[in-house]
Amino acid sequence: MGTRIRSAAAAVAMAAGLLGGVAVTPALATQAPSSVAPQEGSVIDVTSANYDQVMEMSKTKHVVLDFFASWCGPCQKMAPYLEKYHADDKDKWIWAKVDMSEQGQNKDIADKYSVEYIPTLVNIDKGQEKGSRVVGFDDGESGAEDLRTWLNNL
Repeated sequence: MGTRIRSAAAAVAMAAGLLGGVAVTPALATQAPSSVAPQEGSVIDVTSANYDQVMEMSKTKHVVLDFFASWCGPCQKMAPYLEKYHADDKDKWIWAKVDMSEQGQNKDIADKYSVEYIPTLVNIDKGQEKGSRVVGFDDGESGAEDLRTWLNNL
């Protein structure tokens, strides 16, 4: 009986995590998480529901807010570079993806940062925007090099 209850609790917790935009692993599903804890190599899908938790994470580690859309050509060209650099940098920064694919989706978050164009990358440190932004992405070596330089300066 106890196994059935734990299995049911795990399934419910995983479903709740997926619906809330926060991934929950089966091992953590039986525990009540107090917050979204960053893990090494973490990538987070940011929504209004977990935005405050992501800002809390920025108190201990840089958060790169990545405003993107699935239909955005430059976003799709930049994504593999972000993925590679994020993996290379291991635990240096949190990749916080803000999906703008649907009209009005995450508009409240985009409005907080006055995002007008995508892709846009914003460096968050201790809950505040810090330094310059990356807006747009150039094809070829220069775009990749500029992105690497920006990430090196977090």
